Amino acid sequence: MDSRTYDALYRQARIAPPPRRPGVVLLSAVLWLLTSVSVSWLCFLVGMTALWGAASGEPVGGFLLCCSAVLCGGAGMFVAVCRAPAVRRMSGDVRSLLLGALACPVPLVLATAAWFSVG
Repeated sequence: MDSRTYDALYRQARIAPPPRRPGVVLLSAVLWLLTSVSVSWLCFLVGMTALWGAASGEPVGGFLLCCSAVLCGGAGMFVAVCRAPAVRRMSGDVRSLLLGALACPVPLVLATAAWFSVG
């Protein structure tokens, strides 16, 4: 038997990688960048508010507890969506885009509102 025929019939199957979609990857990166910048701004704003409140002698425990409870609740819901079987079956590009689209709006709106209300 010819060696090329033998290799074609009995070699290990090569699995082709899924095609990359540069538009989806770029949009996903932009969404995650907006999310991370807005969450960073909100964390900075909460930290400075707590620091100024503590420096003036005000109790800040309730404020920080409320902020951390909202953060933990949002993170819990996000993890629940990430762990859903339908989301786990998606390709990595589409899954990242979906999760970025779910994560982006709330912090972005809150950060924008805080930016304009703070001055």
